[in-house]
Amino acid sequence: MGIVLSEGSTHFHVPYGPAINDGSLDARFIDLKVHPELIPVLPPCVGWPETQELLAQINAPCSPFMTLATDQSYTNGSELKKPVILASFVTLCFSEISHNTKGFLSDLAISLQQQMDEILQEASRMLDQTLDLEIILEIQPTLFHHHHIEGWSLTIMIIASGKEPHEVRGTWGYGVDALIDSIKAYSPQET
Repeated sequence: MGIVLSEGSTHFHVPYGPAINDGSLDARFIDLKVHPELIPVLPPCVGWPETQELLAQINAPCSPFMTLATDQSYTNGSELKKPVILASFVTLCFSEISHNTKGFLSDLAISLQQQMDEILQEASRMLDQTLDLEIILEIQPTLFHHHHIEGWSLTIMIIASGKEPHEVRGTWGYGVDALIDSIKAYSPQET
């Protein structure tokens, strides 16, 4: 298990994707802070209550954050002992666009790294096993086209591996829960 901080150099663009007028929610930016009712029907959320909970937490009205993108998928692992991999990402930023400075996003990444490490270490102790989990927190330059400003965003990648899909999804779920709890610790919210 490891949690890595990194800095990307490729610009992330918001909004992104084609303007789809057929009602499809695929491959385009949707402001879930404004439209939280769409969370359950987004393709990455259908059948994934963990992703729904994560997006609901990040985009809650009292949360200082909003999501820019998310997805997850299973893939084949290259190791015989870990033939199944579940990889996911969520990209977020502060909902107050002017707060998306490199300094603020770096501080957020460091805080999340520390909180998640504590939570996952405790989970490993309780389970009496090391979780096959890798987490990457990457800040990246971001162009907010609608606001005509440059800023930064944070992408959190959670990668779990193991022998069986249900086992891998359980391990991945620990990572998602740790992220949710860490976001709550960074910015306590009334419920």
